[in-house]
Amino acid sequence: MPHRTASPEELTVGVEEEYQLVDPVSGELRGRSRYVIAADWSDDLKAEMQQHTVEVETRVCEGTRCVREDLARLRLQAAVAAEAAGVRVMAAGVHPFSPAEGYAFTADPVYQEIRAEYRALAETQAIFGMHVHVGVPSWLDRVRVANVARLYLPYLLALTASSPWYQGADTGYASYRSLIWRRWPRSGPPPRLEGTAGLEELLGWLRETGCIDAPGRVYWDLRPHHKYPTVEFRVTDVTPRLEDAVAAAALARAIVAGVADGTLGEPELPAPVVQALLGENAWRASRDGTEAEFVDLWSPTPRTEPARDAIGRLADRLSGHAERLGDWEDLAHVAELLERGCAAHAIRRKAAETHNDPAALVRWIADETVLGVGLDRRTSQRAENTR
Repeated sequence: MPHRTASPEELTVGVEEEYQLVDPVSGELRGRSRYVIAADWSDDLKAEMQQHTVEVETRVCEGTRCVREDLARLRLQAAVAAEAAGVRVMAAGVHPFSPAEGYAFTADPVYQEIRAEYRALAETQAIFGMHVHVGVPSWLDRVRVANVARLYLPYLLALTASSPWYQGADTGYASYRSLIWRRWPRSGPPPRLEGTAGLEELLGWLRETGCIDAPGRVYWDLRPHHKYPTVEFRVTDVTPRLEDAVAAAALARAIVAGVADGTLGEPELPAPVVQALLGENAWRASRDGTEAEFVDLWSPTPRTEPARDAIGRLADRLSGHAERLGDWEDLAHVAELLERGCAAHAIRRKAAETHNDPAALVRWIADETVLGVGLDRRTSQRAENTR
């Protein structure tokens, strides 16, 4: 794979976020997206498969400052439209207590086809993620970029894990969303493939055998996008704090920059061993978030290290890339995030403070979702954000 420094214009970045719609009093999940979208003056809110979700997309940005500005605006617009429709928006990987099934599906034929194909998996699909697209220069093979970038998927999941409570109980996991998502076929970390030719061969087999009818049905946690010249990081929970989402986007972009110029490469372990250990790290990130212990894929002998150390060292290693790309301020937030821990830990602390009152917990997460976008509801919340 050729290595050279990619420009900010080549390494574009964009983010998609999925928001839950919740009752402002009871905190229950509500299927009201059609009303929220109708109340949106901007036309920026999009429907998802089920009516309990609205999705937003930033512009194609040349830096994370643009991503931060767009997400702040989009969260504000979503919150205003939601309140006009009698609900609130909430950014977290799963709902803490509402059932996962029983919501209306969006009428789009694509979603109806998915419902028919995947049955109970689709009927119980109440999970909410964030996707980060990073542009890949035309002189790079996106599949070979993914071969390296996929090794850091557990790092991004650990940073954004925001779904410890599910169906009224603490699951013991930091990202229960990621476990629910792995029930689906063609999900989880992608396999190592021999460039674009290898991906096309796999897609050909999947199409010809009736496994998929379109490349978009490959749901890996990182994939070369089938329409855009990007790699799409799909591993992350949507996270309550805006600055945490932007920090994860900055890290994803810096990872691709590091792969492009050869700063980051593949370990020397055999590919099947790497694939198996990558799965172990993904599971550990799901369970423990920023408290996880990761297998060190680059160690000459078997060893583990704290996720905080591994992620912090990676961010430090890529800080020069972030500075060159104009993302240094947002990547530097990773250190603060590691110090206080991912959102799952804050959600657990708030649950304890509210004596496990589920409605109070939902209201607090909804407050966190609009922190700093113009709809802050608590003086203490604003004060915390200025430290």
